[in-house]
Amino acid sequence: MNMLDVYTIRDQFPALREQYNGRSAIFFDNPGGTQVHRSVIDAMVDYLVRRNANTHGGFETSKRTDAVIAEAHAAAADLLGCDPDEVVFGNNMTSLTFHISRSLAKEFGPGDEIVVTRLDHDANVMPWVLAAQDQGATVQWVDIDVETGTLDMEDFQSKITPRTKLVAVGYASNATGTINDVATVIGWAKEVGAYTFVDAVQYAPHGLIDVKALGCDFLACSSYKFFGPHAGQLYGKREHLERLPAYKVRPADDRPPGKWETGTQNHEGMAGVTAAINYLAWLGVEYGMARSSASRREKLQAAWAVIHDYELRLMERLITGLQA
Repeated sequence: MNMLDVYTIRDQFPALREQYNGRSAIFFDNPGGTQVHRSVIDAMVDYLVRRNANTHGGFETSKRTDAVIAEAHAAAADLLGCDPDEVVFGNNMTSLTFHISRSLAKEFGPGDEIVVTRLDHDANVMPWVLAAQDQGATVQWVDIDVETGTLDMEDFQSKITPRTKLVAVGYASNATGTINDVATVIGWAKEVGAYTFVDAVQYAPHGLIDVKALGCDFLACSSYKFFGPHAGQLYGKREHLERLPAYKVRPADDRPPGKWETGTQNHEGMAGVTAAINYLAWLGVEYGMARSSASRREKLQAAWAVIHDYELRLMERLITGLQA
């Protein structure tokens, strides 16, 4: 594994060359989002110039758009460790969560319980609170361990009971930066037959996600957190996406993921998502020693090993400086 050449990498992000009031800027708003890679900008412009059309037409630009959509699903599937038809694209994580909560709510009723946490972003709280209110279900709140900035796991386990229908949990906190033990939570939920919905928006830039290994029912993230455009991605187990009713217009596809992707999608954004994921895969080849012939998933695994190593170095430097 090679050390990241940060100077070469920075040069690939046009926003980092911008000046504000005559001075270069350092972007400290990482929890809010990232700047985009040059290839993302190029891919989005290329779509608008050479491919801009609606889907399923018999003409060339429409065929190119269909290809862009298919490739975006394939790229996101490689990122999340699932199949392309288990990935749903949308405006953002919040809208996707509201969308799926509306369908899942049909299975909630009086006496049922929904578990949410006080550490989660509200995008993974209010969709479920409102669904519970609509259906007469009860909301159980999991407390924070103030000593560690993570979830109180003892309290969490006590809140999951045979009455639990869904558990919503964040993979990492946007407020504290801490990572939660979501695998354990998913295991507890499975024991009582409850759905699990994981908000991975803040985790996705820092660790490679494997939804199959986690065993979650749903997981959502957003590409603007990992050098891509503003767009949301939702993983759902195929069996759920096929069985659950989707709120959609009549001409929409009856099969996933199309049944969940309401209306015309942000096609140029999808092109940008693919470019962002391909950039991350490039890091795996350039610095993570992955073979150029390796699968994109293997390249991403190598990339996150390099990213993790570099982040540890940055954290060590920060902590040392704060302690000085």
